[in-house]
This record gives sequence, structure tokens and C-alpha cells, in this order.
Amino acid sequence: MTKSQIPNPKIVIARASFVRNNPRKMRWLAEAVKNLRPISAINSLKQMPQRGALTLARVLEQAMGNAKNNMALSPDKLIVQSIQVLEGPRVAKKSDVHARGARFGRGIRVKRLSHIKVILEEKSGTES
Repeated sequence: MTKSQIPNPKIVIARASFVRNNPRKMRWLAEAVKNLRPISAINSLKQMPQRGALTLARVLEQAMGNAKNNMALSPDKLIVQSIQVLEGPRVAKKSDVHARGARFGRGIRVKRLSHIKVILEEKSGTES
């Protein structure tokens, strides 16, 4: 197939930056819902007990809203292509009284932030 014959799938992107959750824990949730339809992914995330699950569900809802309002796509034809959870800046909390060795950050506790990027893709109607 030449480049002009390849069908151009419609891609929808939603982002959330500076989310106050550990990226490592958010990636675990993202792997659980990858390659699902967004509606079923949101339903499964709302059932999970983790704190970051609702945040990830909100980003998925935002992506579905972008698809519906901006690109006139039906939510039934969408599939989660990828969910990227990148590490944001590390915010130092106030100095706290705990172990002060060199390996422990000299008594400063670090709060990690996440950047979430959800990519939805239109699935062709012939597949199910």
C-alpha cells in the first residue's frame, strides 16, 4: 500500500498534568485498562479502590468528550490506543522528622507528580 492508500484513523488526545499521584502506581492502573473500550475502562476504574483510579477515569471521560464534541465520533467506535503516565516534577514537602541519612534525602520527603496522556483511536466498524 502506498502512503495515500493507508486509511487515516481519527485519534483523540486528552491530557492531565501535575496530578498528585505517584507515576509508578498510575502506570499499574493504566496497564489494567489498556486496549479496552473507553466506557468499559471507565466502569472498571470506578470499581478499583486505588486513589488514582478516579483521576484516570476523569481523563478518559475528557477524551470521550473531546471525541464527541470536537471530532463528532461515537464513543461506541473508540478504543484506548495508549495511556502514557510520565513523571512530573518532584515537589519537596516541608522538612520532616525521620531518618536523615544521605540515602533518605536528608529528612525531606518528596511528593511525586504525574503527567497523564490518553490516546483514543477510532476502531473500524467491521471489527468487534
